Amino acid sequence: MLDKNIPWSTLAGPDDTWLNLTKLATACQSLHRSKGLPDYHLFPSELPPTDLFRSPERSESAGGREPDATQQMMVSQYPNDTPEAGWVRRVHGLDYCHVKRHRQPVGRVVKNHFDYNGTLYNDYRRDHPDHDFGTQEVIKVVHFLTDWSVGQVFMFGSEAVMGWRAGEALTFPWYMEHSTANASESDERELLFIAGVRRL
Repeated sequence: MLDKNIPWSTLAGPDDTWLNLTKLATACQSLHRSKGLPDYHLFPSELPPTDLFRSPERSESAGGREPDATQQMMVSQYPNDTPEAGWVRRVHGLDYCHVKRHRQPVGRVVKNHFDYNGTLYNDYRRDHPDHDFGTQEVIKVVHFLTDWSVGQVFMFGSEAVMGWRAGEALTFPWYMEHSTANASESDERELLFIAGVRRL
C-alpha cells in the first residue's frame, strides 16, 4: 500500500469530503508504524533571498477549517507560476508546487490533522487537465525560515521535531498526521509549507 501510486483524484470521495483520503491515510500510517519507519526526514537546505517571499499578509485557520482563533496563522500563498514557487521547485527538485509562508504567533496551536492538498490538486488539475498525479508523486516539505526557540514544536505521527535551524528543511509522507505549537515566550515561528509533485 505504501508503494502504490494511487491517483489523487480517487481520494476526494463523495461531495469532496476527502473521506477516501482519510481512510487510506489512516491505513498507510498504521502500516508505516508497523514497519518502524521514521515519521519525517530533516536535512540541510538553504535560505531564500531575503526579498523573495513577502511577509505573511492574512490570517488563516489551519487546514482551511472554520475560523478558530487558537489555530490561526499569518499566511502568504504562492502558486506554481510565481518566482517564489520557482525557487522552491529548484531547491527541492519538484515539477510542480503550491507554497505557503506561515508565521505562527506565540500561543497558537494547530491540531493534529491530515493534509488533503486540495489547493495543489485543483491548481494542478487546472494546469494539467489530462494528467492526474498519484500518492507516490506527492512531496511534502517544511522549510524553516527562523531558528527554533524553546517552546516551539512540530509533531509528525509519534515524533516531535525541535532544535531546527533557519535554512533546514524536512520531508514527511503525504499520509502522516501532523500538528504544531508555539509556546515560546516571545518568538514567532516562520516557515514555508510546501505541497509538491515530483513526477515518477
